[in-house]
Amino acid sequence: MQNLTHDHINALLPPRPDNSHKMTFGHVLNIAGSIHYRGAAYLSSISALRVGAGYVTLASSPSVCDSVSALTPNVVTLPLLTQMTAKYDNNAPNTDLLATQIQTARWQTIDLQAIDKMAVLQLDDKLNQASVISIGSGLSIGQSTDQLSVNFSRSRNYLDNNSINNNSLDNSSLGNKKHHNSDSDGLSVPNGNSEFFYALLTQLQANPNPVIFDADALNFISRLLHPGNIATTSITLPKHSIITPHPKELSRLLNLDVSEIQAKRVHYTNMAAKQLNAVVVLKGKHTVISDGEQVFINPTGNSALAKAGTGDVLTGMIAGFCAQGVSPIDAACLGVYLHGLAGDIAAEDLSQYGMLASDLLNYIPRAILQVLSV
Repeated sequence: MQNLTHDHINALLPPRPDNSHKMTFGHVLNIAGSIHYRGAAYLSSISALRVGAGYVTLASSPSVCDSVSALTPNVVTLPLLTQMTAKYDNNAPNTDLLATQIQTARWQTIDLQAIDKMAVLQLDDKLNQASVISIGSGLSIGQSTDQLSVNFSRSRNYLDNNSINNNSLDNSSLGNKKHHNSDSDGLSVPNGNSEFFYALLTQLQANPNPVIFDADALNFISRLLHPGNIATTSITLPKHSIITPHPKELSRLLNLDVSEIQAKRVHYTNMAAKQLNAVVVLKGKHTVISDGEQVFINPTGNSALAKAGTGDVLTGMIAGFCAQGVSPIDAACLGVYLHGLAGDIAAEDLSQYGMLASDLLNYIPRAILQVLSV
């Protein structure tokens, strides 16, 4: 076990040859964002470029791609196929048409921007072309606000009382059953991005390049590992995987209490790395990084990083270094240390109270310059 230092990080920084082009520094395929978490897609994409990646493709729903394109010209977008669902319109006028025609008149097809599992076919070429793949920042794969289920009787209450009742997901949504809406349904998207992620995880099994899993991707993996909180499902992560859990996410992956994880952070990070055959980055004060053999402790960072979106920046930074040919364990060390250092520099200017995740993006180059000056 060793602490990360300026000298160590300086030695890990990838070279920047003069005789180069954008693909010299790699291609990040970032599968991120959802209708309510568009910022995560932006933050994780731009941060990969900020650490030197040559090219970033954001693959997401059309609304996310449009939002990110409006914010920056620096990211290439790939809008993915989305699921269509049906909404029963109780306000549709009654007519004397045939019953089947009445039913048709009262159903409307709408798109809630959940990614269809067939979108994996769209990604086939990109998965092969990319130097690294990052998955999960703001993707809302598990139980989330992207997965809205409203019973028809409750839908009527909404029309009468302007109130919505959300039903939670059933674990059966992990299966491959076909989406459908019965006459008693008002609105249903039971699986959100779950089927897409399962198809993607299957497709990635033979991928030789690094794959980084963050946020809801980790929650979905934990549901595969522990359906019903009983460890019966065996899954294999792609070779050269990196996972970036916070303590709650690691507790779900290992099926342990958060307090137990926090009491033995090094032990459980190392355990998870061995069990999942992946590099594990356990976020928090003194972030722990392990590949199951080596363990590193990060000294940088402060409470300014305890804010929504900073984890998405970290995911992008690690992906950006992997794209440049840095090994997964070294990319994790580089990303974590520089992420914390950027937070330290930003806090000096903006305070630990006032720094935003988007501010952090502008301090990444200053952190790299500080390390290069050693």
